Amino acid sequence: MKRIYSILLLLAIAWGVQAQFAGPDKHVVREVGNTQSTTIGVADGSSEVCYVWTGSHIVGNANQAVITINPRDEAERYVVKRISQFGVEEDEVWVFVEDSVEIRSVKAKYNCYNSGDEISTSQFEITTYPEGYENLVTVSPAVAQNNAGFSGENVELTFTLEKDGHRSTKKVNVKVINSDLTVTQGLPAELLSSKNRLENMGKVKEALQKLKSTTDQMSFIRNMPGSPCSWSDDPPAQASLALSITPKKLCCSDHTESWALQVQFGQLSYGSSFGCRVPFYGIPHVASADLVCNFGASVAVGPIDGILALNSNCNQLCIPVTLSLFLNGGVGVALGGKILTADLLLQGSAMGQASWCPFGTSNNVKIGATLSVIGQVTLASCITYSIEKPIATISKTINL
Repeated sequence: MKRIYSILLLLAIAWGVQAQFAGPDKHVVREVGNTQSTTIGVADGSSEVCYVWTGSHIVGNANQAVITINPRDEAERYVVKRISQFGVEEDEVWVFVEDSVEIRSVKAKYNCYNSGDEISTSQFEITTYPEGYENLVTVSPAVAQNNAGFSGENVELTFTLEKDGHRSTKKVNVKVINSDLTVTQGLPAELLSSKNRLENMGKVKEALQKLKSTTDQMSFIRNMPGSPCSWSDDPPAQASLALSITPKKLCCSDHTESWALQVQFGQLSYGSSFGCRVPFYGIPHVASADLVCNFGASVAVGPIDGILALNSNCNQLCIPVTLSLFLNGGVGVALGGKILTADLLLQGSAMGQASWCPFGTSNNVKIGATLSVIGQVTLASCITYSIEKPIATISKTINL
């Protein structure tokens, strides 16, 4: 007897499993003009099974495992018969037409944002009713904003779902941290040098000062009286050991909060330019038409920019190296030597910057070039008025 009961139980379970071929109940949103449609049923991939669907609003072929319907009533029942070697089985599914959509829940995946970070719905777990409308949800504002200071504040975001005239909103608070503080302490290079005995930086500064002294001594040779060409240090060699420390509160890469110090330290720079002004018509030093050509280059290292945080995921350190070049040429006029000059030049300039970042951010190289037309008027070598019109510009950033 027990064996018979067991067999009957297994048959009942098998029939129950097989009978679930109409699919789960569904909810759809009513659209304008009752144009809403959906599919019901479960595909089985078998060519030896026949299906017969019955219901109010079947669209197309009703003899498939999965069919399309256009439900219009609040609740509609669809019945399907499956005919196979096991006989005739029957199952049903209910379809409900909703007159509105709703955002059921919004849960942030991240614990915090930095002010200025972009916000998108992909950063949240969103559920809607009926299901499947999460991709229609929008969020505002789309950029994290904090105007309440560095300690961070709860900022309200509004999530909106609109579908065929139906609208649902939900408000959620997230933590936004403003890391831009104004509390900065700068220390002069002389004080740092005497207090901390920064010997290596001092040696670099000394070397640059010697280089500047040498170039000053050569200035008489390079700028011979009467020569149409001149050479100048622009900007002159500079070495700065200035230190600035800025306290910050950050939202780190793992979206956890951390106190940190932003430290900027030291900068080295040197530049030179070379120019020629050759009269080709008129009387030199009185009134002449000139050929003009100028070339310049500069290089700068630093300042070293780093963030030291309690959370290691916030630590950053980058050392930038910048190289700039320019070359221009054209024609000009000069009156009374250099009392008044007016030039029209075509200039090409290029800039390259490489940032070496040992940790925290990726290394990158930035390059750019510009072709410009320059009009320039100089009075008594000290008052200059110029107009620059870019013709073409290119720029590119390469992350390493």
